[in-house]
Amino acid sequence: RICSKCGSESPHIRCHVRPDPNVAKECGGRTEVRKSRGGKRRRRGEFTTVPVSSILEVKRRALGLDKLPSKIKAVKGLVSIGQSPEPLEKGILRAKHGVSVFRDGTSRYDMSDVPVTHFKPIEIGTSWEALAELGYTHDIRGSILKSDSQMLELLPQDFIPSIRSKDHLLATCNFVDELLVRFYQMEPFYNAKSEKDLVGRLAIGLAPHTSGGVLCRLIGWTSSSAGYAHPLFHAAKRRNCDGDEDSIMMLMDGLLNFSKEILPAGRGGRMDAPLVLTTRLNPMEIDKEALNVDCSWSYSRDFYEATLSQPHPNEASDLVDLVSDRLGSIGDLRGYGWTHDSGDLDSGPVNSAYKTLVSMTDKMGEQLALGSRLRSVSVDRVASQVIESHFLPDMRGNMMAFTRQKVRCVKCGHSYRRMPLAGKCVQRASGISGGPRFSSSDDGIATCGGNVVLTVSEGAVRKYIQVTKEVMESYGVDDYTKQRVGWMSDSVDSLFNNDRVKVMTLEDFL
Repeated sequence: RICSKCGSESPHIRCHVRPDPNVAKECGGRTEVRKSRGGKRRRRGEFTTVPVSSILEVKRRALGLDKLPSKIKAVKGLVSIGQSPEPLEKGILRAKHGVSVFRDGTSRYDMSDVPVTHFKPIEIGTSWEALAELGYTHDIRGSILKSDSQMLELLPQDFIPSIRSKDHLLATCNFVDELLVRFYQMEPFYNAKSEKDLVGRLAIGLAPHTSGGVLCRLIGWTSSSAGYAHPLFHAAKRRNCDGDEDSIMMLMDGLLNFSKEILPAGRGGRMDAPLVLTTRLNPMEIDKEALNVDCSWSYSRDFYEATLSQPHPNEASDLVDLVSDRLGSIGDLRGYGWTHDSGDLDSGPVNSAYKTLVSMTDKMGEQLALGSRLRSVSVDRVASQVIESHFLPDMRGNMMAFTRQKVRCVKCGHSYRRMPLAGKCVQRASGISGGPRFSSSDDGIATCGGNVVLTVSEGAVRKYIQVTKEVMESYGVDDYTKQRVGWMSDSVDSLFNNDRVKVMTLEDFL
């Protein structure tokens, strides 16, 4: 990049060059992308050296900080097409507040999805007076809200996060405020001191492997490790409501710090990023599966009598009030029925067993053990489905990844499609001779010389084979699944074992 003010080269959006080397003040001119010297290339960046220590000192003074944080984390390299760096000031202030950052510049917190349609103020730690100011003026019976024990219908885009996210969200808000004041020379926005100050604030919900966020509002807290929200809100994130894990980020953090300019240029680089934001939830635009939510206020005698013959749900759909029956009216978002009290929101487990159980073997064992206790579950079918939908695709994918993998230098991180003939990293750095990171080669050009290792190990390919065999022996699966697992196991053995070499012991000659 070339500075439009002083004409110097700078990798930053604002020129970092000091007009006077003895004065800790940068040029600050706007830089423009220079025409690439290498012709047509995928990325526009070039290898160069940057005086990080002197730049950090200038940034510290510009931010008005007495000292820099003891540790400032950064990415290993610039992987976007333009290879544009994020302002160092943001990294400094994040480190000061202990805020983590995702590759798109935002700070997030993950929680398991739990669908909820009704709640009481006492269950979310927010007073009825505060909820009345947020629009909850009447309870489900139409009575004016005047106590913490009245039942309320959750508004479609309101969100109840886990109290465990409190520290992260507060730190993010404090970071955003200081960024506004010290970097953008603006007034602070949040001024949040406790979790109560976050009630009423807007956030963005985002599911993995998607590129669309959904706007939401924080209205309270739950002691469980989950995020309570309306079924349609979870569905708008392209999720199936229960058990998935999504993330939230504060809206101002997303507006200030998200940038497509720093997203990876590789395949999938634009996933898990809020490229678009849904500000108003429309039930007609979400998956039809989520429209099967029961909105009934009561159940007729015909419904109970029909259940005696255990019909398919589709055969009894006319006997209940579903969201799909209300599409196009105000009832598709509001007026959901409430029939039975199910206890406090947090009366169940505070954390998912999927998080508390460490190994996949433990998770699989507990799932099948539960299935074996339930008369309504065919445990052998569950075992077959898990093997076919999870273990086999993973084993096949890992085996393909092993055969197509690159090799990586453990010293500088450079990757190669093929192993270098030298048996070590031959990555060169022009203008660097010797030093702690690079060593000089015979031609005088500095090379890394680090050890080169595989990026996919044999253990990653074999990790599910043993647990799959144990599941088949313990619970039994159909013959087709057994044959597929056997074929996959033989393929893995053939990949790592030399068929021409036969290992023998002395007993073989007796």
